[in-house]
Amino acid sequence: MMKKLIIFLSIAAVMASACSKTELGNAGRSHQVAFQTIAGLNTKAPGINGTVFPKTETFSTYAWAEGTIGEYFMEDITIAYFPDDTLWKAQGETFYWPKNTTVDFVSYYPTGLSGITVEKDKITYSGIDVNTLQKDIMYADKAAGFSDNADLVDDSISGFTGVPTIFRHALAKVNFKVALTYKHKKEADGTVTDWKVTVNSTKLSGVYTKGGCELNLASDPTVGVIGWEKPANKVWTPEGTAVDIDGTLTGNIETGTLYQAVDTLFVLPQLLDAGQQKVTLNVTVETTRNGAAFLRETFDVSANLKLDAIPAWEMNHIYTYILRFGPTASNGNGGNPLPNPGGDPSNPSGGVDPSGGVDPDDPNLNDAIITFDPAVDGWEGVNVVASINL
Repeated sequence: MMKKLIIFLSIAAVMASACSKTELGNAGRSHQVAFQTIAGLNTKAPGINGTVFPKTETFSTYAWAEGTIGEYFMEDITIAYFPDDTLWKAQGETFYWPKNTTVDFVSYYPTGLSGITVEKDKITYSGIDVNTLQKDIMYADKAAGFSDNADLVDDSISGFTGVPTIFRHALAKVNFKVALTYKHKKEADGTVTDWKVTVNSTKLSGVYTKGGCELNLASDPTVGVIGWEKPANKVWTPEGTAVDIDGTLTGNIETGTLYQAVDTLFVLPQLLDAGQQKVTLNVTVETTRNGAAFLRETFDVSANLKLDAIPAWEMNHIYTYILRFGPTASNGNGGNPLPNPGGDPSNPSGGVDPSGGVDPDDPNLNDAIITFDPAVDGWEGVNVVASINL
């Protein structure tokens, strides 16, 4: 019985929600402007980890005093953590709360990001090359109508003081892994088949990496922390053409281990088009029958990244793609050489007649069949299985 390779693609889309745990600190002087920071999404590297904004990082802030027109109270000021004072405050200049007025604050990360425009009621990103930057882009909820550092309590135990600065993630992240289901099988007739699967190269293709979006205030209260409305479909508007991104995985794939095919990437939130965004692996599959070399094939395996359950890479989402390789029996040709009953089993080709089928080193894979069998189990655990018969 001839053998084929079936590749199972399972996709887990994880949406992490904002958390309320905060950085603890002491503002010190009551009338000096200080900041309290929160990373609103629990993420994994790369990026801002957990819910505490790291003290080794900085962010930037714009601020306007009530009643001013076209004037900044703080204009793109860098905010850093000062361990001696145990608080977040402006670098290079000290700001104090003005008398008899209130102040609105809008902050962003990373400091000095090129391509961002911050206004009182709008944040605009334009011309940002996400793949080149590969940095967590975040924006903070607007802190409106503050006249002093706010005193809040975390877990009803510890207090902290400062302008509440709650960051949200503006990008999406994707993660690609590969696993081999098994590599050894014994048939009922005693035939033993072993497979060796080697990944020669990996890449993402058809991916937009540059673009922009506009965030508008969700509401307009005069006091409090105000969120921003995301753009339609929670995606950015692509700019320029789609590109390919090389992966990192090469080498043999063994059972029982997940291998990182493409390093975790920040990606432009984008709509996925059928047949455009793909992950492709060039693999070599070596088949051994009863200890003798039988077949060696090298070919590309591609999987579309748009599925019914995943129509887009949305802002504030993490997507993990797992490609599972599993050898299995098949009655069809599937691109493998046809058996030659009169062939010599001791021949390294394993009894395959190159003239009567396909060259083992250059098989014809035109009859490979790609099918999808989606099974969705809730939003946080989207599982989709795709079988690729070769």
